[in-house]
Parts: sequence; structure tokens; C-alpha cells
Amino acid sequence: MKLCLPCYTPVQPCFSNSGSSIQYDLSIKQVTQETPINFLPIIIPHVFMEKYNHINSANQFFTDGSRLNESTGFGVYHVSASASRRLQEPSSVFTAEMAAISFALGLIADMPAGLYYIFTDSLSSIEALRSAKPSKHPSYFLANIRELMNVLIARSYKITFVWVPSHCNIPGNEKADSLAKVGAQAGELFERQVCRDDLFLLVRRYTNLNWQEHWDTDDLGRWLHSIIPNVSSKAWFRGLNQSSEFIRVMSRLMSNHYRLDAHLHRIHLVDSNICSCGNGYEDIEHAVWQCQELNACRENLLTALAAHGRQPQVPVRDVLAIRGIAYMKCIHDFIKQANIRV
Repeated sequence: MKLCLPCYTPVQPCFSNSGSSIQYDLSIKQVTQETPINFLPIIIPHVFMEKYNHINSANQFFTDGSRLNESTGFGVYHVSASASRRLQEPSSVFTAEMAAISFALGLIADMPAGLYYIFTDSLSSIEALRSAKPSKHPSYFLANIRELMNVLIARSYKITFVWVPSHCNIPGNEKADSLAKVGAQAGELFERQVCRDDLFLLVRRYTNLNWQEHWDTDDLGRWLHSIIPNVSSKAWFRGLNQSSEFIRVMSRLMSNHYRLDAHLHRIHLVDSNICSCGNGYEDIEHAVWQCQELNACRENLLTALAAHGRQPQVPVRDVLAIRGIAYMKCIHDFIKQANIRV
């Protein structure tokens, strides 16, 4: 069977600080945004080869950071000077990514002056380096990197930082990833100064552990716990391109607090929790799948689910727990069509 791939139009490198000794190339990011995610491991290696295969491998450094089993490390891959190191805790993946870049710059400083490329899959690291905004409390590695870059510029070095997507079969990136995992688990300890942000990270970790313990053992919120068992400072809908109404309705279903009689009876606003159809409690599960008064609207729901290749009668709580957006949208449309007030 012939595999049809999305067409790829070569993208010119997108450099900032044009004409300076330090440049940043984020051009592959555009390719990732235009390529279906399932095709990235196929398309990206070809794009990478086309754009960077002309560069001498001795001038290429790949960096990565990793956190495994409460331990953090970084890896730097080079054809002749690879390394993996473990970081003193507390530490984050971002700190590890910055440490890897700092280490790579140190290796470059021992090589002849020339143009070198540092490939990283940490967009946040590149953004931190690109930022012209002064930092009141720069991290140890950010300050160290800037100092190293100033030294290298004075010695006529040129550095280009290139962002590459992770886990897309770019050999150098995959090797740096493996080295970072080794570093986190068994690498030699890399001495560094623990900075202010790392201490805040320690506080956040303790707070999250304490929050998780309360969330797991509290008597309240058990319905929501079954849907979102792990605490997070990020809203469940972060990154979703959905309407505010959709998010509001789904959030109400997740909380199990809505204007159906099963909930209104719990808070003593109605005398009975039985549905007007007489066949069960009027909760969202009953309304979506059992209430005979909504059979006509339910036919449209079943048709929509079949069009998406979804099976009917999946418990609403399970749909919410797995964040099945297509299924959730079908339920949302049913609620809207049936004029169910939530």
C-alpha cells in the first residue's frame, strides 16, 4: 500500500538577532504546526536532513534534560565529546535543559573558533535565552550561559541555537535524550549553585504532595476525584480550542453540581430527586442515556456518535475522565438540543 504523506514546502531558517554572533533558528516549529502529529516522526527527519545535513558533525551539539524517579539529569551528544550528568535536587526539567546548554557551550569553548550549532527540544530554554528583558533573579545556568556566550563572542565564536521537536527520530536528539535519562538515574553529580527558582520549586512540590494527599483522602468531591484523580494547577481545558459554553457545561458535569433534580434534591431545593419520566434519579447519566422523554433527541446523539466511530452507553463519568473531546461534544450538543439546564 502506498503511503500518502502531507506535502512539505521547505521553510527558510528563521533567525533572530540577524548579523550577530548568536542566532536562533525556530523554523522547524512552523513545519510541526502544519504537519499532522502522526506524520511528524516521518516528516521531521527528512526536514532536518534537508536543512542541516550540510553542517559538519563536529560542529553539532544536541542537548536534553530529563527527570525520572525524583531525579533530574541532562545529556549532551557530540560525535566525540558526549556527556551525561545528574543535578543536585531540587531541580526541574527546565533547569536540566539549561544545564545541558551550559555544558555544551563549555565544550565548544575548548574547540577552535567557528560556527557551532546547539540543537535543543526545549523551546522555553531558547525563549529564555532570546529574551532581552533583564531578569531580577536570573537562574544560575541562565547567568552562566550568558557569561559563556559573551566570552565566546569576544573570541570570535558564532553560536546558532536550533529548536527541534522531541521524539521525532532525529538521531542526535534521540541520543541526547538517552544520555539525559542515564544522567538522571546514574550520572556523575554536576555541581552547581541552587538558585531561588529551584527553592520555589521545592515549595511547589511539597504543596502539591500535600494537596494530593488531601484530595485522595477527603470525604468531599469523590465524583470529581474519580474524573480528575491527580491535582494540577492547570485547568482541565487548558489548550482546548472550544467555546466557553462547552467548557462551562462540561465543568458543571465534572463537578456533579448542576440544575437537575438529583443535585437540587441534595441541596434541599426540590422535594424529590426522581425524574419526571418516573424511571430513575434525574442525574446526568439518566438524562443522557435512559430518560424516555428525551428519546427523540437521543436518536441524534446516537447518530452523531456513530459518525465519530464511538459506541453509545459509555458512562458520562468515563467520557469526562478520559477527556474524549469528540464524545463530550456529542453529549454537549445533546444537552443543548434537549434543553437540559445544567
